[in-house]
Amino acid sequence: MRTVYRIVAGLVAVEVVVQAMAIVLAVAGEGKWIEDGGVLDKAVVESQETVFPEVIGYAVHGINGTTVIPLTALILLVVSFFAKTAGAVKWAGLVLLLVVVQALLGIFSHIVPLLGALHGLNALLLFLAAIRAARLGRDQVVSPVADPGARLTAQP
Repeated sequence: MRTVYRIVAGLVAVEVVVQAMAIVLAVAGEGKWIEDGGVLDKAVVESQETVFPEVIGYAVHGINGTTVIPLTALILLVVSFFAKTAGAVKWAGLVLLLVVVQALLGIFSHIVPLLGALHGLNALLLFLAAIRAARLGRDQVVSPVADPGARLTAQP
């Protein structure tokens, strides 16, 4: 289970990278589209029309941030109880907490744009926590626990 824990923690980190790539793709595509004469207004935002191909980045960012990453972090927390690695539950709990904070910052940044800066900062913290969790136990050696009541006897 230790390996599963490390893989799932690594997946959280990879998903944070995917999030960054997706949002930058969308914003860069939107900027180019506007530079080429596109007009961005509420009607365009609310339409189902794909006005520039990079708009898919917004969908990827939204789906990953509201579904994929929270589920992966929850799986990490469940697996952490079986990983038998020192600190696994603590780090998985921190990852899940940072994911919840990240989702809330993302939602409320549409109301208070300044929270968008904290959304970016928290993403970095989440990435670092997931990497730290993935590195747990990689150098630990599993040794049998001695029975304190056992007596040593010499065998001829």
